[in-house]
Amino acid sequence: MSEREGGIFYNLQVLLDQDYRGVNIAVYALATASLAFSIHKIRPVSKFSKATKVPDHFIRNHEPLKGVYTGVQHSPVRLLINHKAPIFLPLWHSSKPPIPVKLWGVDIVSGNAVNWLECVAKGQMVTLKPIGRDKDDLVSTVLLHLRQPGTKAVETLDVGQKLVELGFAQASVPQAIKKKTLESQLAPAILSAESCAKKYRSGIWSEKLPPIPLYVIYWRKGSQYLINSVIFTANKFVHLLTFALKSALIGTKNLALRPFRSTPKHVKAT
Repeated sequence: MSEREGGIFYNLQVLLDQDYRGVNIAVYALATASLAFSIHKIRPVSKFSKATKVPDHFIRNHEPLKGVYTGVQHSPVRLLINHKAPIFLPLWHSSKPPIPVKLWGVDIVSGNAVNWLECVAKGQMVTLKPIGRDKDDLVSTVLLHLRQPGTKAVETLDVGQKLVELGFAQASVPQAIKKKTLESQLAPAILSAESCAKKYRSGIWSEKLPPIPLYVIYWRKGSQYLINSVIFTANKFVHLLTFALKSALIGTKNLALRPFRSTPKHVKAT
């Protein structure tokens, strides 16, 4: 190594070993700014009690919000969700009220919806996917997580779709919906649920639509009876076939394992 190269490396080592206060301050400032930006983006200690408190990027990105269903707010009907922040601060969070939520694409029009929610959803965990704001109300989907008794399985229901399917709510899907969005995925399911409710005259549709003709009722019952008979016969046939195959395999196995017997030779006496 030449004297010149050695001098360069030596000067570089000396430069790196020196403690520059300005460099340290810049590094610490950058780390602090990055931490502050992450906290602002995630909001780990923020409990939302109004739609205006929910950040715009939460709504734009449909960030899931966890919470507990606590009840309803009347006139108009809104679901009250006790939002759970990722980091729980008892003294601060306990004093904040639940956030009112308007179901996207759904209008609750029956008092039976409130009764159903009180019986099924009270105190249960839910997940919100924010879509917009309506003054202080958060416009969102509400996914209800129901634990199955005696098991660890969890059934997840879309509350809006279920209420429409039961005939306790009507679809109010906007006309113009952008493609490849969350709304474009929700709209067909809500409209399909309403079609099913109308077809079977569930809830409010038993009064708004004419009664189902008798021939349709008989046709549905007959079709269901035929389907059940086919399923029962198929299950019985599969059971008999399985039993026959098992018996055949057991018989073949016993036959294969049976030792060969040699024919005894009779020796004549001389």
